[in-house]
Amino acid sequence: MQPLAKNREQPFPHLFQAGRLRNLALKNRLIMAPMESNLAAEDGSVSDLMREYYRARAVGGVGMIIVEYTCIDRPLGLGGQPQLGLDDDALIASHADLVQAVHAAGSRICVQLFHAGRQTHPKFTGGQQPIAASAIPCPMYRKMPREMNAADMDRVLQKFRDAAERAAKAGYDAVEIHGAHGYLPANFLSAASNQRGDEFGGSLANRQRFPLRIAEAVRQGAGDLPVIFRLSADEFVTGGTDIGEAMDTARRLEAVGVDAIHVSTGCHERIDRNVDPVWMPEGWRLPLARQIRDVVNIPVIGVGVIRHPEVAERAIDEGSADFIALGRALLADPEWPNKAAAGRVADIRPCTSCNWCVAQIGTGHTPVGCAENPRTGRETQPQPVFIGSRELAVVIGAGPGGIAAALTLDRAGYRVLLMERQTALAPGLLASAAAPKKDKFLWYRDYLAHKLRHSDVELKFGSAAGAADIAGLSPALVVLATGSRDRALEGVRGLDLPLVKSAYAVLAGDDSIRQGPVVIYGAGEVGCEAAKFAASKGFEVILATRSSDANALSRSTSLRIYREQFIETIRAYPNIRIELGTALRSVSPDAVHMERDGQEITWRTGQLLLAVGRLPNDDLSVALQAASIPTLVVGDAVDVRRIGDAVHDAYWKIRDMTRRINPQGTAIESIDFL
Repeated sequence: MQPLAKNREQPFPHLFQAGRLRNLALKNRLIMAPMESNLAAEDGSVSDLMREYYRARAVGGVGMIIVEYTCIDRPLGLGGQPQLGLDDDALIASHADLVQAVHAAGSRICVQLFHAGRQTHPKFTGGQQPIAASAIPCPMYRKMPREMNAADMDRVLQKFRDAAERAAKAGYDAVEIHGAHGYLPANFLSAASNQRGDEFGGSLANRQRFPLRIAEAVRQGAGDLPVIFRLSADEFVTGGTDIGEAMDTARRLEAVGVDAIHVSTGCHERIDRNVDPVWMPEGWRLPLARQIRDVVNIPVIGVGVIRHPEVAERAIDEGSADFIALGRALLADPEWPNKAAAGRVADIRPCTSCNWCVAQIGTGHTPVGCAENPRTGRETQPQPVFIGSRELAVVIGAGPGGIAAALTLDRAGYRVLLMERQTALAPGLLASAAAPKKDKFLWYRDYLAHKLRHSDVELKFGSAAGAADIAGLSPALVVLATGSRDRALEGVRGLDLPLVKSAYAVLAGDDSIRQGPVVIYGAGEVGCEAAKFAASKGFEVILATRSSDANALSRSTSLRIYREQFIETIRAYPNIRIELGTALRSVSPDAVHMERDGQEITWRTGQLLLAVGRLPNDDLSVALQAASIPTLVVGDAVDVRRIGDAVHDAYWKIRDMTRRINPQGTAIESIDFL
């Protein structure tokens, strides 16, 4: 592509210069990446909610939206339920409505054509056995697939061709083949999952044969629409696709008429290289995109943990990619492109890769959401309304839930006092960010601080107000966002000794580790993060848990899909020793005394950190209610959960309250205050 002209009036001139895919003009270089949403109707059509979800991202200024994985072969090719489909003419009308909505909002739109292959479950396929390149189970679902024969291949090729034709009839501007992440085309490309003995297995050229035929079929069905191929540049599994093979595949895809390569990574067994956890660095896939771009003459789309406009701008400026795909960043803030174009970088609500969204869609296949943006996946829900009374609302606790409450009340027209007993904003976010490679949580804290500075909320630190103090302010409303406290450990002698500390307090910066070695009792999320934190400071660490199962580490957290990699990160520390099946019995001034299998064990230690669970800290609620002060309790003060649960709890409870007080009130049209 031609070098881009500089525009001094535009802070990110490369991102906001027009681009082209085949004959399709795009207003900028930003693309919404396809992401599972679980917003489709049960029959595979576009629901009203799905249409509004995508329309909101189009309004936000993205140049093109790639609609999530759309099944071309229901039910055999389904990867989940509900899932969008384009395998029947009856589905065209709902897709056309989606296309029209996105076009009206100023964006182009592409649909991703998908077949799960072996990476599915009979509960999704109507009980049918999944099909695959070879009879090798997917390591996630562990269901034996059937090896495809020639008739299967012909049928699937026709399905891809027909779906591409339907996409054109619906008015889509482009189509994308999902050839990454271990799904059917990638299944054939990878020697780790394709062990056929015929012309479709063995050598790379043979393994490329069926995916290339899929590309040709889609090219035929799509007519003159641009065809994109999403490709895993590296699967990160032994014997799987690597960058050398991916470069060769990209060249061959170009030769059969593919118009752009969308460079991703990973597969089901390496979900951490597909949907990145918090510890993956920003823009880490871009060097792989650059290597693909160096061997093709068609545009390359870069994707993966791109959160800041500066990173996206530099990637295009340096030639790593021609377009940038934003995924979870647009779940957090649909207005990311508009804000970047206006130079309002500090106003971009940052995705921290916390994967609250992944937990939503992966747990019971519920609709997608975002920890920081309560309206993601709920775009059709009514907004809070403006009260305008300027009555005093007091919010106790300046964590994410308390700040969300304060900002929402401020926008609703209250006079808001936000009180925090600590001397730092959002101490829970400090705890989340303390362990190595988790500093992305500080992005969110800084964003919340920025939003508070630009609001009318009065913030008071170091205030541990009691019920009488609060009542003396005569508030119209109190919101308790007082978080959680450590669970008491019963029946253990010596817990009052100086060497005993709270693991959570250490992570939050309220306390410190003064000497080692360090024993951490409790291997939930707090205990595991405290172990990494202490080890990174150079201390020798013993991580002790009552469980006898090593895979139980941090079992209750949202990291279930990353558990194998998460445990590996702990075991990678040479100064962390994991002790299973141990129970704490007593503490002496320089040692802890444990029991395992009826035998006493003594470990010398300079510090014991307790991480035995957290409980809601709701002590004030009874006293406030007794004083007849209207009170809402939100976040961990209700139930100890995650950041997103606290933010959502605060926003929706205040939404309901404002609409109850003033049913005819004017809706707060934007969530940009939050």
